[in-house]
Amino acid sequence: MVIAVIAAVAAGCMFAVGSVLQQSAAAEAPRDRSLSWRLLADLVQRPKWLLGISSDAVSFGFQALALAFGPLVLVQPLIVSGLLFALPLAAQMRRRRLGPREWTASVLVAGGLAMFLVSASPGEGRSGAPFSDWVVVLGVVAAIMVVGVLAGRTASGPAQPSFYALAAGAAFGLLAALTKTSAGLLGQGAVAFFTAWQPYSMAVVALLGAIVQQSAFQAGPLATSLPVMDAAEPATATLIGVFAFHENLATSALAVSGEVIGICALLAGIVALDRSPLVLEVQQRYDEAGGQPASRVRSSSAKSGKCEEIVSSGNSS
Repeated sequence: MVIAVIAAVAAGCMFAVGSVLQQSAAAEAPRDRSLSWRLLADLVQRPKWLLGISSDAVSFGFQALALAFGPLVLVQPLIVSGLLFALPLAAQMRRRRLGPREWTASVLVAGGLAMFLVSASPGEGRSGAPFSDWVVVLGVVAAIMVVGVLAGRTASGPAQPSFYALAAGAAFGLLAALTKTSAGLLGQGAVAFFTAWQPYSMAVVALLGAIVQQSAFQAGPLATSLPVMDAAEPATATLIGVFAFHENLATSALAVSGEVIGICALLAGIVALDRSPLVLEVQQRYDEAGGQPASRVRSSSAKSGKCEEIVSSGNSS
């Protein structure tokens, strides 16, 4: 259990570092590449983004180690606590500090999700699901992603990255379910694995999720996207587990009360972050800069002003 706790916390920290680096790199990408494979093509050329992806890979390794020694209801809340590392780190990179409101909202998000998962205590179910159940799952997740993307394209301010993050979180929740099934198929042999549709669907869902995720990182500060993504991914995976894999959730009065309180705290934290004065200030600079860092815009404006001054001086001469 000690190994599980240490590995889960390490996974959360590495995921936090990876998210901050990826968001910082995505914010510098041209806005016209949002929601396109061209965005990934641009980001893969940026060392900072590659370092962020490498951090995610290390995080996944720690997560696998944690799950090998501890239950999901212990590991997942500890990994989500990485949010409490990511937001201060992202603020520090922009020479900002989180205030009491941002800290309170962050704790509500991480604590609310942890309370929900611990109260729900999902139990083991079957390793696979019939194709008819998968059709329903794929249809629902696809609908959530479409709604998230369309709403994000029409929204402005902090709502845009939040909607994109919802779509990305749903995709990654589906990816977790597909991974679970694919792992079971791999245990049946190479033939069963390579002749099934799930492993190939994993690649498609991972690509679509990555595009939407980086678009969310590109559209606004990390506080507007990461909390939503951290909430949507385990929620989607849990619901798929209940519906398709017949995993059981605790239904006692105490458990249901904890689940409801956890969800309410989670939603309150997300709304509080989206409306935070600090987040709105940073988001305004994103909108004014077209997704570029404010420092770059100030530098560009200064150079432009200097050029205009030189031209004006030349004309007067």
